[in-house]
Amino acid sequence: MQSPPPSTVHIWYTRLDPSAPAIAQMEAALAPDEWARLRRFHFARDARRYAVRRGVLRHLLGGYLSVTPADVAFAYGPQQKPVLAESQNQTGLHFNLSDSGEVAVYAFAIGQEIGVDVEEHRNFPDAHQLAQRFFSPVEAEWLGNQPAEQTPTAFLRCWTCKEAVVKALGSGLMAPLQEFTVAHWQTPPHLLWPAASIPDWSIHLLNPPPNYSAALAATSPITAIQERHFHFDR
Repeated sequence: MQSPPPSTVHIWYTRLDPSAPAIAQMEAALAPDEWARLRRFHFARDARRYAVRRGVLRHLLGGYLSVTPADVAFAYGPQQKPVLAESQNQTGLHFNLSDSGEVAVYAFAIGQEIGVDVEEHRNFPDAHQLAQRFFSPVEAEWLGNQPAEQTPTAFLRCWTCKEAVVKALGSGLMAPLQEFTVAHWQTPPHLLWPAASIPDWSIHLLNPPPNYSAALAATSPITAIQERHFHFDR
């Protein structure tokens, strides 16, 4: 499997509730530290989602690196964000992942930081209160102008964009969410921080499975996004 060309991002989607043989296949790729974490989950559903999410990541990276999934080696940055071990990353491959409900999304690019977020659609009766707390004034005003019946999905569209930016920054939720604006409703979507446009950043709304919203953020311009679905062998 070839790595993404320059200025291109590969997006992969997968279900986290595959067949029992597929789950076993994903578990077989896990390293000892991942098994240790797996055993700490209290609920079988959470353990299964973690095993599949991490196993699929290993299979995808193994395809890009031409190694077996079990041989993929990770290092860990701030907030325990996984990155490829330096010994395996001569090409400068970056990746990021997110999951919600029974869907996970993975993003891969060469030579630039990327962030991706996916959220399952659900009701948000307190969407406007949350926007006042976590959105910039411009974003909160945009949400307030949306039709009432579209408020939950509009909230998640904005939230996924902001989360993708935070994840590309690698700073977790300590980033000042209210201090930057992701103008995803404009063409092209762009980032304002704190009051000036940042032209090198790329913001993209993705096309996840039905009943999900997803977004990608990159620290430099993206000219192509290729969205794919991971298929289990079993």
